[in-house]
Amino acid sequence: MLGSGGVSDGYEVGSKRQRMMESNPYFAVSSGPGSFQHYGYAGGFQPPPPFPVVRLRGLPFNCTDIDILKFFAGLTIVDVLLVNKNGRFSGEAFVVFAGAMQVEFALQRDRQNMGRRYVEVFRCKKQDYYNAVAGEVSYEGIYDNDYHGSPPPSRSK
Repeated sequence: MLGSGGVSDGYEVGSKRQRMMESNPYFAVSSGPGSFQHYGYAGGFQPPPPFPVVRLRGLPFNCTDIDILKFFAGLTIVDVLLVNKNGRFSGEAFVVFAGAMQVEFALQRDRQNMGRRYVEVFRCKKQDYYNAVAGEVSYEGIYDNDYHGSPPPSRSK
């Protein structure tokens, strides 16, 4: 559920991400390092389509999910993840689209303005997005929630 200012309480977003990952072929988890899934028509194997995600940098610090939806008006967005560091918005986000072609259109908006700031749009990998989600889910105020941050220090007894 989005609270005031578009801030999520985490409950609905977390369950939304879980449902999305279970039902969307882009989120398919392989059963082993050499395994792959059959995509395409009978008679041939094709690699899975690229994961449709981009990373944004340079967002205004008061940016919300709604601002990002407006920035990508006309494109189908599946998820928006605003990246936090030390409990504060970092000016970065990940946006998952409905398909790979949507990413190509999103990349055309690189260096367009949102308010007074220009926003950089980058390709990124599924693992980058997953790391950001894991950082959001595990954040307890103990360590930096940067999407490539390290796990919390172990607590010795």
